[in-house]
Amino acid sequence: MPTEVVTATIATGPGMQDFVIKHVKDAELDKKYNLNLDVRSFQNPTATAPAIVQKAVDFGFGGLPTMVQARATGSDVIIIGALAIANNGVFVSEDSPYQDLSELEGKRIGSFSPTNGAVGSIVQAYTEKAYGFNLFEEAEGEVHVAPDAALLGLMDNDQLDVVVLGADGGALQRAAGENRMIVDLGVDFPKEFGFDAVYLSPVTTESYAAENCGAVRAFTSALHDALVDITENSEVWSTYAEAVGHPDKAEAFHDAYTASLLTEYGPEQVESMEKLMEAITPFLNPDFPTEVDPDLFSLDYLPFEE
Repeated sequence: MPTEVVTATIATGPGMQDFVIKHVKDAELDKKYNLNLDVRSFQNPTATAPAIVQKAVDFGFGGLPTMVQARATGSDVIIIGALAIANNGVFVSEDSPYQDLSELEGKRIGSFSPTNGAVGSIVQAYTEKAYGFNLFEEAEGEVHVAPDAALLGLMDNDQLDVVVLGADGGALQRAAGENRMIVDLGVDFPKEFGFDAVYLSPVTTESYAAENCGAVRAFTSALHDALVDITENSEVWSTYAEAVGHPDKAEAFHDAYTASLLTEYGPEQVESMEKLMEAITPFLNPDFPTEVDPDLFSLDYLPFEE
């Protein structure tokens, strides 16, 4: 642990990243480890990864494919933990004639994630392995990519047959019961593949870590404490529900996210990430790296033992 307070910058995007780091700050978990996190919040989630890759900040969060690509193009970015697995839901309307995803080949598809994004690629890998067809590639027309609310509106107006929702949208739909979830990636993906789809992680750079080992371990320690508290303390979710404009849905967010958030990081999670990249790389851009640099994953900065 640093002997004196160290100030470090961190980039966060809207949603779970902001929420977890806000809890770190509110509970003063960074100060517990002589760390002062200076939070830089980005409204565009895709802006957080470039901030860490370009060394505009000391810490951040990155989707696994983005970090693999950054490493392959010369960045010294490293993954120092695991934040979440994909637990997105695939939904049809309550009165839809379709009862199973196997019936949705060649139908009208909507997704919050680009087809070549992390979750979009996970969906494609899952549907090909589980059902023998690619939900996105064999859709009727182009896949409609839009925010959750827009997708649900289009499905309500019978312009889409099935939608892949983001974490917040999926949590709200599970609670409301207005539409039927026919796939839960958090449950169905590991059943099919034998490992969790660990796709989002805290990251830093080798150059920063080499000079600030104590600060990096202080960060992973504070993050670990926050994740344990969040997953075990249901009252924390009232704050999140209010922050995203749904104060009556705290229980829904708690149930959806606690199954997704990870409190452990070690060889098992690294192996899951390596296997995930092997599974989804065929569905990323054609010029995406075919191999993952093993040095992307670091186990050198695990939390301090209490």
